[in-house]
Amino acid sequence: MPFHIAENQLIGGIVLILSVIGFIKAQWIQANTRKGQRLTRSLGPLPALWVIRLIFITGALFGGALAAGWIQPIQWN
Repeated sequence: MPFHIAENQLIGGIVLILSVIGFIKAQWIQANTRKGQRLTRSLGPLPALWVIRLIFITGALFGGALAAGWIQPIQWN
């Protein structure tokens, strides 16, 4: 196999990409999903948007750290 990518890098990269897409689409998620609408009703529009963005920023940070090898997943024997 000429091209090989480690499983941690693949999963971390996918999580990073999906988190960035989610961050970009945060307003759509807030307006068009049940959880986003529930969050908006309970917190208000602007705080709910920042909570959604914070969730995706956290996902991007962890995905990037996993892809870079800074954190390692639990290895079960």
